[in-house]
Amino acid sequence: MDAPKFDGTTDNLADFIDLYEQLADDVGLQGLNHIKGIIHYLERNDRELWGGMLEVQVSDYNAFMKEVKVMYPGWDGKRRYVLLDLQAIVHEYVNKTMPLYQELSNYLRAFKKIMQPLLAEDCIGKAER
Repeated sequence: MDAPKFDGTTDNLADFIDLYEQLADDVGLQGLNHIKGIIHYLERNDRELWGGMLEVQVSDYNAFMKEVKVMYPGWDGKRRYVLLDLQAIVHEYVNKTMPLYQELSNYLRAFKKIMQPLLAEDCIGKAER
């Protein structure tokens, strides 16, 4: 089994945690050792952030992971978008010439990726579509 790797992004967090917990369970890590183990696999900035959390001091892995997940909204795969995210996509592409179908296709996919959850949650109306 490969070593867990966290790239610092929300998209990667669930897979990182799953892989780490499989390894930790295999060797029976608990408490503070469980927390130190996951911190070991982080890049320096994340190691400093995660290692400074209060839950590390009380050696409560479940409370620690709960707080870690709070720092990465959408870690569970449920994206949380706001209208500003949709506007940012439009702004990014507004001045681009899109002579190639590929560029237009990239825009449409990026727009739809954000628009669909916003529509489903009634966060946007017909004017924003």
